[in-house]
Amino acid sequence: MDADRIAFEIAPSVLGLLLVIYSVVHIRKLGADFFTVIRGWIFTLFIASIALLWAFEALRGLFGTWGQQPHIAIYATFMVVMIWLSVCLVALNSRYRTFSSIDQFSDMMKRRPINIITAWGFVGLVVIVYSWVVDPIGSQIKDEIGLLTALFAYLVSSIVVDFILPLMHEEGFDQGKGARVFAGVMRGVGLAWIGIPASLFALFIVLGNFIEYDGPNPYSWVMVALFAGILGSITETRFTALIVDPEVENAKKSGFRAYDIPRGPYIIEDEKSDSAMQLFSELISLPLRPDANIPGKENSASATLEYLIPRGIIVTREFPDNIRERFNIQVTPIIWLTETTGERRIAPTSLAVLTDTLIRFMESNPNSIILLEGIEYLVTFNEFKKVLKHLDSLNETTWISKARTIMTLNPRAFDDKELAMIERDRRVIKGVEGVDELKRQSKVTSS
Repeated sequence: MDADRIAFEIAPSVLGLLLVIYSVVHIRKLGADFFTVIRGWIFTLFIASIALLWAFEALRGLFGTWGQQPHIAIYATFMVVMIWLSVCLVALNSRYRTFSSIDQFSDMMKRRPINIITAWGFVGLVVIVYSWVVDPIGSQIKDEIGLLTALFAYLVSSIVVDFILPLMHEEGFDQGKGARVFAGVMRGVGLAWIGIPASLFALFIVLGNFIEYDGPNPYSWVMVALFAGILGSITETRFTALIVDPEVENAKKSGFRAYDIPRGPYIIEDEKSDSAMQLFSELISLPLRPDANIPGKENSASATLEYLIPRGIIVTREFPDNIRERFNIQVTPIIWLTETTGERRIAPTSLAVLTDTLIRFMESNPNSIILLEGIEYLVTFNEFKKVLKHLDSLNETTWISKARTIMTLNPRAFDDKELAMIERDRRVIKGVEGVDELKRQSKVTSS
């Protein structure tokens, strides 16, 4: 067997397949959460595609003369599929952010079967069919300038699309800072992703077939390096935000609520989070009194109901069952900040996942209430400035979605400078007395 083939085809292909196996093990650890969002399935198709190519590269010597012949259509198909998946990834984290769960995505596809994802897939399918029509086994791509041009055009235009899509949102080009930051991260992953078929095009198809370079070709090693980088990024962030379905709290307490705190971000400073938890519990459990004046004149029964009994989500360092028992919270989703994997759990180092989870919840549920407890815990695992950056990302979405974000912390855990930076652009509430005063100031008027 040729030494160059072992070093530049078989060895990187075997290493790549080992990385694929590692990614499969990692997905299994994530459990069901990974496949509740469409991005999880996109990534699965990604690793399946690259695994098939590497398996073909490693084993084609076993196919005799057939395996030694050029198979441009196979490589063209791989390129197009990978490029299309890159566009899907970026689109689902920018323009179609609010359709991330499988159910939401399915509904969107039924309502709008013609969209960026399907249109770009159709164009790619045309290129694939064309590659198989013009490529009898053993042909050279240098003899098919039309196919070479089609592949190059699809590659370059997809890169342009990957740059443009993060600037777009379902309702236009304006979106919150947090959404833009995460879309930018996904654009980076998408472009690294598209670098794999780009390397195949430049180093294998053009260099090896069109220019007829016959020396050792590093394209397989380049693809392995890019895949390792993508996998590292995905592993660090667990790749996908949790898609949390809102619930209307059914543990109703007696009576009605005579106050409704204004929309916006809050910081409740207390040595314990009990006052913040109690406030949150009342907001999601007690409906406003029947004669409350609803500002904005909600234009639908569902919107009015969401105003009267808003939906919420809790992020906490404390064990969720303890929170539910102490504050009589039954169905409101609770995310546990912990290093152990499991359902509705986020590692304290996965700030991007935590931020995007909360942003997506607010975007999908206007007038919602977010309670974030455990900022001190986040700072122990991350640099303070990094945590602050993610907290600031939540502020803008809070205002845009007319939500309320309640952050609770122990002021003694931070120095004066850090505390001042956290308090900036947030309404500061001091302990139980401050919460009681907030309620008095937020009494609703009768209609």
